[in-house]
Amino acid sequence: MHALNGGAGRRMAGTAVTAAIGAALLLPAVPASAAQATPVTGVGNAVAVQAAQAPTAPAVAAKGSEYKYHYTYRVIRKTTPAEVSFKKMNKIMNGVFPIKGMPKTVKKNQKICLKMVKDCNPVRVTAVGKTYFTLKSLPGHLEGAGKIITFKLVKKNGYLVLDVSAHGPKAVWQKHPITDKSNRLFARGMWGAYAVNLAKAAEYNLV
Repeated sequence: MHALNGGAGRRMAGTAVTAAIGAALLLPAVPASAAQATPVTGVGNAVAVQAAQAPTAPAVAAKGSEYKYHYTYRVIRKTTPAEVSFKKMNKIMNGVFPIKGMPKTVKKNQKICLKMVKDCNPVRVTAVGKTYFTLKSLPGHLEGAGKIITFKLVKKNGYLVLDVSAHGPKAVWQKHPITDKSNRLFARGMWGAYAVNLAKAAEYNLV
């Protein structure tokens, strides 16, 4: 667990390196339109996935003023229920979340300063359930206020899966097709790094 809290995972948090590693090591993202119909493919071990899987195209950018994506990542083969894994994860959140600033445990109505590019990208925890938590970006956040993002652990075909969905108004810089696509690619890789960290924690039965 020391490596998760103080080692490479933390040093990479909030950087483009984190996003690149997440995109390369974990599973292809599933577009929101196909998330329910298309099973996540690959193997449970992150390193094996790197050798066996080539990433597919990210979710198609939402049209208009809405910012929206939905990515899923198979983490590891796991027999315990998702509720058990989530409960464990929410005791070491600062060790597995790929952006600095998260507390050890997320609770509803918490205000958190995520440290990525800016020293403080404020978000509020709007919901915490048995298998998920939801963050809402606040004024002063790099991506603008009003973004809603939900992180959920689910079980699919014997595997623990990280499901990430986001929506909200686009910031001005996200309305350009190039910056919008780049932002989605970065998000895809960043949450892939989150899944990598979860896989590492699961090896020690911490998730």
